[in-house]
Amino acid sequence: MFKFLLPILFPSWRFFSSIGPSPRFDFGFIKYTDEQPEVWQEFSVLPDKIELTKGIVRLLHNPEWNERLYINTCAENLFDQYSEFREQEIARRILWILNRHNQLPEDYPYFCYRIRVITNEDNLVKDEVIFSAKPFLVKRGVQ
Repeated sequence: MFKFLLPILFPSWRFFSSIGPSPRFDFGFIKYTDEQPEVWQEFSVLPDKIELTKGIVRLLHNPEWNERLYINTCAENLFDQYSEFREQEIARRILWILNRHNQLPEDYPYFCYRIRVITNEDNLVKDEVIFSAKPFLVKRGVQ
């Protein structure tokens, strides 16, 4: 019985074959599908401070963080092999979060995002855009 409880109490982190770059998401809104956003905004900026009580609650229940982890997983899978489903799923999830935080502008009907990767090679920090998604029509209140 104890050998079954041991992995729960002391998990193994050996399932990571390597630590790769973490995706960063930028989003923007456009009026027409053939243009690029004038301003890219960073998505998923973490707060500088979290209150102690909020931090304890987040240890047990944090659906928004789980949502962001899922988006990151979709992006990492997208790096390995393109999938229209993953591209759409990332857009759908980002739009859902933006809609929850009332960050969808009324005068821009299209949304697009890009994925950047920040790497550190030989003490040189690189910030590269790895993927740019096609524009998506914003369906307000439906995401």
